[in-house]
Parts: sequence; structure tokens; C-alpha cells
Amino acid sequence: MSTRAELKHRGKAAFKSNYWKTVLVAAILSLLTYSSSLPRGSSDSSSEGLSETTRMLADPASALSTNSQLVAGFFVGIGLTALVVIAVLGILIGVLLVLPLQVGCQRFLFLNLREPANVREVLWAFDSNYLNIVKVMFLKNLKIFAWALLLVIPGIVKAYEYRLVDYLLAENPALSSAEACEQSRTLMDGNKWNAFVLDLSFIGWNVLSYLTLGLVGLFYASPYENSTNAALYEALRYGNDQASALPEK
Repeated sequence: MSTRAELKHRGKAAFKSNYWKTVLVAAILSLLTYSSSLPRGSSDSSSEGLSETTRMLADPASALSTNSQLVAGFFVGIGLTALVVIAVLGILIGVLLVLPLQVGCQRFLFLNLREPANVREVLWAFDSNYLNIVKVMFLKNLKIFAWALLLVIPGIVKAYEYRLVDYLLAENPALSSAEACEQSRTLMDGNKWNAFVLDLSFIGWNVLSYLTLGLVGLFYASPYENSTNAALYEALRYGNDQASALPEK
């Protein structure tokens, strides 16, 4: 595997050679990653509201009449139903829209290592075995989530183990979930710690991005880091044979 300095040099050179497009794609990828990490519902607040309403309805000293209690209960039911619908829609959007866009962004970043890529690659997954990409990405995230429920550390380990699934799908969208996860696991075997240290090497940039209200991250750190991650995949999969690292258009 290439050294950390070599990976970062390759990533930096790639994004600078196609600067504005890489900045745009990295911004899209960051937004997608952020949106997929948002909670899909407000279960705590809705439970709180329900409990408060229940207490109110059960309070014999309440000034509400029977009819007003029924009206209040009706609106609580409407509110809870709306929360459930919003949560379901959030999950559907995440699965059907966000996941394939993530694969498209990684495809752009991977292609951009060799030659300036076009932003249209971001939409590539929607016309390239779309349903399989959605299924594989969903199952990947589900596996990581399931491991994270057991303990935090196993979840982190699995996240690194399946780190390359997106890139593998960007090259071969016909891969099954088992094939993609197994190939990623094989490539990351013995390299998870190196990938972790590579991530740590960007902490300074992330802090600087925070201090500048995200400006450094938007225009430099994020495209730099994402391009370096693509270079990591390229190095692990192809080694020095980078001429083979271009998926079919």
C-alpha cells in the first residue's frame, strides 16, 4: 500500500486539477452524509408530548371539558401520525435517493484521480443497476448499524471493514451485497488501522474548517480528504497498476 503522504499527495493533485467540480461534488457528498445521519423522527419529543397530553387528560382538576379532551386527543393522534409519515418518508428518501448519490459521488472522485471527471457521474447510479446499488448500500448500512447496537467499537470496526463498498459498486454495480462486503473486507484486512490514521491526519483541517465556519472545509479540506479516500481505494485495489483503475463509462 502507498504511504499516507503519497495518498494525500495524489488526492490533492487530483482535486486541484479539477478544482471547482471536485469542490461541488465534495459538498454534495458532505451534505448527503450529514442528511443520512439525521434522526428520522422525533420519538423523544413526541413521547413527551403524548405523556403531557395523557397527564392532562387524566388530571381530574383539568378545566377541559369532555369534548375539548376528545378534540385534543384527535389532534395528538394527527400529530403522531404526521411524525410517523415524516419518519417513513425520511427513510425512503435516504434509501432511494441519498445512497445512490453517495455511490455516484465516490465514482466521480475515483475517476477524477486519472483524468478530470464530469459532475454528471454523481447521477450515474440511477442509470446503472439502480435497485441493486440501493439494496447493497442499504444492507451495508444496516450491518454497520446492527454491530453498533452491540457496542460502539465493533460498529466502528465494521464501518472501516465495509468502507470500500461504495467504490466497488461504482466500478461494478452488479455486485451482490455479500460480494461487495467480502471484497471490501478483504481489501481492508490489515489496513483498517492505516485508514484510521489517515482519517486522523485530517483532524487539523477539520478544526480549521470549524473555526472558519466551514469555509476551509468547503473549498479545500473536504475535497482534499474525499479525493485522498478515493486514492486509498485505488491503492488497495490496484496497487501500482493504476492504469487498470478506470471503470467502464
